[in-house]
Amino acid sequence: MAAGSGVLVTLWWLTLQGVVSRPRSWVVGFLAAGAAALLTPGASLMRSIHDGTRRSLIESGAGDLQVYAASSPESPRVVAGPGGVPELVPMPDYAVAESSLRALPGVRDVVPLELGMGSTFRGNSLDDKLAVLRAASRAPASEERDARLRRLGEDLRRTLEGVARDSLRRSEAFVDDPVDADDLQALREASTPAFWEHFTQSPQDVLEVLENKVARQAGEGEELSVDYLGTDLPRFARTFPRFELVTGQLPPAGARGLLMGQATYEQSFKLSIAARLDELKRERERGATFADDERLRTLVARNVEEIPDLLARLDVDRATALQATLARVLGGEGELPTLLGRFLALDDANFDARYGQFYSELAPHLPLYRLRPGDTLVLRNPLEQGPALPVRLWGTFRFQGLGGDDGRANAISLVDLVSARQLSGRLTRAQAAETQQLVETFGMQKDDALGRQSLDAFQPPEVVDGEARTTSSGAAPSFRGARAPPDTFTEDELNHGSAMHAAVLLAPGASTDELAPRIAALPGEVKLASVGWQESGGILAGLVGMTQVVLGLFALLLALFVALVSAGTLLLLARQRVGEVGTLRALGMQRSEVFASLLLEGLLLGGAGSVAGALVGAGLLRVWTGQGIAIQNSALQFFLGGPVLRPELMPSATVAVVLGVTAVVVVSALVPAWRGSSVAPGVAMRRSED
Repeated sequence: MAAGSGVLVTLWWLTLQGVVSRPRSWVVGFLAAGAAALLTPGASLMRSIHDGTRRSLIESGAGDLQVYAASSPESPRVVAGPGGVPELVPMPDYAVAESSLRALPGVRDVVPLELGMGSTFRGNSLDDKLAVLRAASRAPASEERDARLRRLGEDLRRTLEGVARDSLRRSEAFVDDPVDADDLQALREASTPAFWEHFTQSPQDVLEVLENKVARQAGEGEELSVDYLGTDLPRFARTFPRFELVTGQLPPAGARGLLMGQATYEQSFKLSIAARLDELKRERERGATFADDERLRTLVARNVEEIPDLLARLDVDRATALQATLARVLGGEGELPTLLGRFLALDDANFDARYGQFYSELAPHLPLYRLRPGDTLVLRNPLEQGPALPVRLWGTFRFQGLGGDDGRANAISLVDLVSARQLSGRLTRAQAAETQQLVETFGMQKDDALGRQSLDAFQPPEVVDGEARTTSSGAAPSFRGARAPPDTFTEDELNHGSAMHAAVLLAPGASTDELAPRIAALPGEVKLASVGWQESGGILAGLVGMTQVVLGLFALLLALFVALVSAGTLLLLARQRVGEVGTLRALGMQRSEVFASLLLEGLLLGGAGSVAGALVGAGLLRVWTGQGIAIQNSALQFFLGGPVLRPELMPSATVAVVLGVTAVVVVSALVPAWRGSSVAPGVAMRRSED
C-alpha cells in the first residue's frame, strides 16, 4: 500500500514537473478554461430559460398537469398549434372528475378548460355610422336631436349612394341571387332623399330597414379568428396569478360572456391606422428609424392609403370635429383628406410629436375600437360546426410579464365553459334530455345501431333569422322563431356538463411524478390521463425545447473542438518526450506507469483549466447580470418568465461543467498516452540520441 502510494506521488510529481517545464502543454489548460468559462454561464442561462417558461405556462393556464380522458387520440394543449385544436374525448360529467382530483393528496386547485378556435366578423364600413345614428335616435325628442339626426341621415344617405353604385356594378357583372333582390331594392331606395323624409318622426322604423336589409349590402367585413379557452372565468382569474384585467370587468358568476386577449383586441379590433402607429412606436423603441428601415416607411404609406376607408367610417359630426382639430394641430386650413394625409406623413423628426397628438387630439374623434366592453359579438366555429353564438364582451385581459400587446401569449381569449360547449356543438344536459325524450318518443332507442350516436347527431338550436315584428314604441324588435341562448347559466349547468380537460395545480412540495400515476389509477367510468406543462404548452414549450437543443449542440461542438485540439497538442508533446520516456523506462518505470503519467497530465491540465474557467464564468455571470437583465422583446419575455431575467449560478450545473470538460480532456489524452507509452526503451533512447 505504501509502495503504491509512493508510486502515485512520484507519478504526480513527474506529471507536475512535465506540465511546468513545457508551457506548450498549457494550451490544453487554456482550452479547458475557455470552454468552462463559456459553458458555466450558458448552463445557468439555459436553466433560467427553462424555469422562466415553466413559470409562464403554469401560472397562465397550463397548470402543473393537464388532465383529460385517457381514451383521447391526442393530448390537451392550452394554445392552438399548426394542427389546430387537439382531438379529445370529453369527460362527460366534469363535476365527478374534479371531485376525484381534489381528493388526491398534493392537489391545490382544479380548473376546467377547453381549447377552441372561433371566428367573428369585424363589421363593415356602415356599422360605425349606424351605431352613431342609433345612439342619437335614443336621445329624448327635441329640436336639437332632430337637427343632428338630419345631419347624420344626410351623411349616411350620401354614403349609401356609393354603396348602391357599387352594387349596381356588381349586378351588371354578375348574376345576383334572386333572394337578395329585395335587399338591393331597399339599398337603392335608402340612397334617395325620399326615404329619409320621415326619419326624424320614426327613426326606429328607418333603422330597422337599414340594419336588416341595407347594412349587409356593404359586406360583412373582415373575418377574424378568436382562439379561446373555455373555462370558469371567475375561477380562472383567481387561480392563475399571471391573469390581469386590462379593461372592463370580470363577468359575475353565472354570466355568459368573453374576456378578450389584449393582443387580439389591439391587433384586430383597433383602428388599423392606430395599430400601425403603435407598431411604429415599438419598432422605433427597438432602434429602427424611418431613414434606414424600409418596413417603417411601408407602414406609413399603408396608413396614408387607408385614409379613404377611415373617412368612410366617420359620421359628419366626427368628420367636422376632426377637420378642425387637424387644422389647429397643423397650423393651416384644408380639406379633411388633405389634412389627414399631411398629419400621417411621418418621419424621424416628427413621429414622437405626431404620435402623442394622435392619441391626445385626434383619437377622441375617431372610432378607435370596433368593439368595446359591454358590446356583443357573434362567435362561430370556423368549420361552421355548431351554432353561431352571441356573447357579451366583458373586458380584456393580459398575462402579466408575458409580453406586450403583440405577444402570442396575450392573443388567447377566455369564454365561459357553457358557451364553449355550445360552440363545439356539444349538447347541454337539458338539450340531451330533450333529445333523448324525442328519440324515445319516436322509438329510435330500440335501434341498437343508433344509441348514443343518435344523440350526438342532434345539434343545439341555432340563432335563426326571422321576420321581425315591428313596434311602434321604439323598443327592440322581437323575432319569431329566434332561440337565442340565455345570458346566464346555473352552477349545475357549469359543473355537471362535459369538459375536455382540466388544469391541476399542485400544493407546495407535491410532485407531478408522484401524482400522475394516482390520477391514472382513479376509479370511474372514464379513465383519466395527464400531461405536464411542457406538452400542454404546445408550440410555446416546443420553442424552448428547440432553444435547449441549440445550446446543447453548441456545447457539443465546443467539446469536440476542445477534444481535437487537446489530443493534437498532447500527441505532439508525447512525441517530443520520446527520449524522456525511454530514459524513464530504462530506469525501471513500467509502461503502465508511463501511460498513467501521461494521462495524469491531461487530467491535471483539464481539471485545473476547467476549475479556473468555471470561476471566471461565475464571475462573468455575476458581473453580466447584476440586478437582472431587462428584456424588451415581448416574445422573449414569455420564454424568460417576465420582463427581467435573473440567471443564477447553479452549483450542480457548474460541477457538471467542470467534470464534463475535464472528462473531455482526459479522453482526448488517451491516444497520446497510449502511443507515448508504447515506445520500446531502446528505440526511445536511440531517438533521444539522434
